[in-house]
Amino acid sequence: MIRKAIIFDMDGVIINSEPLYELADVDFLSRKGITYNRESIANILLGKSLWDTTQILKDIHSITESTQNLMEERLNLIEELYQSSLTYITGFLEIHQYLVKREIKTCIATASHNRLLDVANKKLGLANIFGQNIFKISDVGDKSKPDPAIFLYAADKLKTPPEECCVIEDSPNGIMAAKNAGMHCIGITTSRTSEDLDLADFVVSSHDEIIQLFKQSDSETV
Repeated sequence: MIRKAIIFDMDGVIINSEPLYELADVDFLSRKGITYNRESIANILLGKSLWDTTQILKDIHSITESTQNLMEERLNLIEELYQSSLTYITGFLEIHQYLVKREIKTCIATASHNRLLDVANKKLGLANIFGQNIFKISDVGDKSKPDPAIFLYAADKLKTPPEECCVIEDSPNGIMAAKNAGMHCIGITTSRTSEDLDLADFVVSSHDEIIQLFKQSDSETV
């Protein structure tokens, strides 16, 4: 099952940003007299760009302000929470170290806004871990997941065929993007339930479980 390259989604897989997005959106919508309803929209928003999710919120709630202004408002709220509360997802550093020791290629492929990616990098040192292998949807014309463009771009940059890549994702849109790219996919339930991620090849609840999957794969190939 282990592949030549592991492609990590960022939000909810590497960094604990999804709860921060929700806190920001609770605040964002409350300022407009709207109650945030997680169950009705979370699956729709996860994995998409900030522009796309802002447009979705605007359409669902019939907000009349421009999408650009609304996105800037959300950006400011999220960035403030990043600065105060952003951390790595438990177990990520350990799984990445395991992959480095196995000489398996790794990268980030994220739909995150460039400004938020920059904040996350400065706060947590992502470039110290991934070097130049941090890819974003602005590299592919802002095509949001489930479009496979960001994953195919990452595979090309890693010089690895899509079928030899494994994506680690926490969202239904991200898993669909991985499958649309012809890649293996592991879903991790940091943001959604296992039922929401049922299109993945495997669904796990932690990075430690992923390490166990990889170790099992190693033992089966000996």
